[in-house]
Amino acid sequence: MKKILLSAFVLVSFLTFAQTNVSTTPENKNVVLEEFTGISCGYCPDGHVVAQGIKDNNPGDVMLINIHATSFANPQGPGTDFRTTEGTAINAYWQNGSAPMGTINRNASPMGRGSWAGAVSAELSQPSPVNVWSEAIIDMGTNTLTVNVEVYYTGSQTVTSNKINVAVLQNNIEGPQSGATTYNPAAVLANGNYNHTHMLRHLITGTWGDDITNVSQGHYETRTYTWNIPSDINGVDVDPTNLEIITFIAEGQQNILTGDYANTSIVFPNAYDANLTNTTATDIMCASSGTDLEVTFKNYGNIALTSLDINYSINGGTTTTYPWTGNLTSGGTETVTISQISVTPINTNNVDVSISNPNGNTDQNVANNDMSTTFSGMYEAPNGQISIDVTTDNYPSETTWELKENGVIIATGGPYSSTGPQSTSYATITSGNCYTFVMKDSYGDGILAPGNYKVKDVNNGTIIWGGTNSPAGNFTTEETSYFETESTSVSVEEFNSEISIYPNPAKDNIYVNGEFDKIKLYNVFGKLVFEGTDNVINTKNLSNGIYIVNLNTKDNMVTKKVTISK
Repeated sequence: MKKILLSAFVLVSFLTFAQTNVSTTPENKNVVLEEFTGISCGYCPDGHVVAQGIKDNNPGDVMLINIHATSFANPQGPGTDFRTTEGTAINAYWQNGSAPMGTINRNASPMGRGSWAGAVSAELSQPSPVNVWSEAIIDMGTNTLTVNVEVYYTGSQTVTSNKINVAVLQNNIEGPQSGATTYNPAAVLANGNYNHTHMLRHLITGTWGDDITNVSQGHYETRTYTWNIPSDINGVDVDPTNLEIITFIAEGQQNILTGDYANTSIVFPNAYDANLTNTTATDIMCASSGTDLEVTFKNYGNIALTSLDINYSINGGTTTTYPWTGNLTSGGTETVTISQISVTPINTNNVDVSISNPNGNTDQNVANNDMSTTFSGMYEAPNGQISIDVTTDNYPSETTWELKENGVIIATGGPYSSTGPQSTSYATITSGNCYTFVMKDSYGDGILAPGNYKVKDVNNGTIIWGGTNSPAGNFTTEETSYFETESTSVSVEEFNSEISIYPNPAKDNIYVNGEFDKIKLYNVFGKLVFEGTDNVINTKNLSNGIYIVNLNTKDNMVTKKVTISK
């Protein structure tokens, strides 16, 4: 943070000969509504609707700050940690454990959403001893936010100092949200996720603000703050084009006197700057052989973006270039779908994506051109009996599951009556079928710690693992996983004459015959468990289950499947 204060001489000269941006006329208070919310809070979407309605009914006078805190804000996997250090501290100050709750200008403890409108009206009718004005400038070349603040005191106070607070919020953050379809369906995206708005990302001035030591009537002061915008906070992308800035003045940790939405402008210093913001690939389910790759990018250049190369490779394979053409203005966003890319999938597949050659020129900012994503291939389980083990949380009656064969339910479990490990359930899967396993939680907060669930095949290999501490993280209302059965058993006869892998199933060692440069072995979660150039893989430290073998040969990459059964 950088802070600049004007000297007394400069201030006197400024007020004498120049026009201030901040009003010097006494005004009533503006309101800052800080809403404590969370992704596992079923009623929080209703809180968002109530707060937005109050803001809409009082344009320019009500500022919203959504603070993700309490246990309702606990992450549900990568990219869902919307908490901040400052927000957590503010929530702790009020000793708040519920959501949705909100403070109105911090002049009372957090209250329920039914009380917000009345409290806001009461505050808006009160005179403020101070006015504040602010502007925000976002430099896309340096990724820097600069906030200029002007403060003018129109009245007197009983306190001797105030605090300037500059809050950075972000709109249009995609993520999970319990209760969304019931209480705020307008915010539900096409893919079922929720569009989060007014989310607190950072307080440039620290948790409780920056001191103003002269609060006498007629005093005028300016401050400038800068912040180097990070690419993400807690794994959640920070999008400079979706930021909003609020400046407010408080007596200390309580009693906000007034606030202001900053006038925000975005500067694009480079002519050629394409920014890759997101990429996803569709899971391959039940014998499909192609994936749809979705790539989203923004034009951070100061001229229209009319052409671009999208480059991608899957599982370290050959890079393919997809040429895009269009007309994208500065700050604009484009999403391109490359359909049915042919792939021989493993259980978890990695896609490396980059963009280059904006308008046929060298990109002037290559730091935002690369990204990776994953998609699931089908787990091919051997025929036979599978097992389903569930460990419930303290609310076992909320937990149920279904197993479907080609869309028809063949086994169910729950609701449960006791907490902890439940009796193992079994089902039989047969050759050439597609299976769907659905884990459900009726409340919408998944299986809380230490609960989880696992589905294992006949060789004790893990097919599905979910809940707390699982690779994918927890879920909300339900989580769906797919797997299929092998149409034929895996044996050495499946492999071509150039490469053979045996024995299969393997016990102590896996042997590879044929010419290859490198061998990689992945488990069912796509984790690399072995890499080398020898033709023997020692399986001593590997668990039972199905593994994927990738062999880099002179001409191509051969992908095979092997089972370890000790």
